[in-house]
Amino acid sequence: MLLRAASFLVVFLLLACLITAISGTMLQPPSAQAVPQAVVEAPPETQPPTQPATEAPTLTRVWEHPGREDAYTPRLSAPDADDPRYYSSDNIFYAADYGMPNCTCYAWGRAYELNGEPPRLSPYDACTWYAYNAENGFYDYGDTPRQGAVACWAYADGGPGHVAVVEKVDGDSVLLSNSAYSGAEFYMDTVPADDPSAGREGWIFQGYIYVADSV
Repeated sequence: MLLRAASFLVVFLLLACLITAISGTMLQPPSAQAVPQAVVEAPPETQPPTQPATEAPTLTRVWEHPGREDAYTPRLSAPDADDPRYYSSDNIFYAADYGMPNCTCYAWGRAYELNGEPPRLSPYDACTWYAYNAENGFYDYGDTPRQGAVACWAYADGGPGHVAVVEKVDGDSVLLSNSAYSGAEFYMDTVPADDPSAGREGWIFQGYIYVADSV
């Protein structure tokens, strides 16, 4: 009887110890439990796709001039009355009430017609055009007549001078298109290329301004 009671007591103690151990484990705070750490792998370093080696393209700048003539066409008659390069505020001389008949208004409009863009010519009297261009370096200039060039004269008496446009060079002859203040709206005349006064007796010939690109 006594042995049975002792055996029962041992079993009871063993069960009590086991229950206590289990309870203690279950009641531990979360901080005491081992928490597995998430493993975050860094993404592989990315490289831009390799491009085949190519040479940089060669860029050629093309200056566009709306209305420019592909080949020089001499003007042998008066411009149309509705041509805005001669008869509108597009022309700086027309806008300033110095419209045709006027040599500066005509020559400015003719240069506009040839180049397809407003010319950078003097906005003053004809006698200033040659020096104005030379000082600013807008266009080449010289003593040799070329198609599309503006011929420039000063008056010996100090007047406003004259400008005309070279329409054709034929040997020693130069065909000019003109307009004249208080005179003809449009007229043509021919002058000798080797004449120091370029056909204008008593005038001072200054030279040619090569405004036209199609020479």
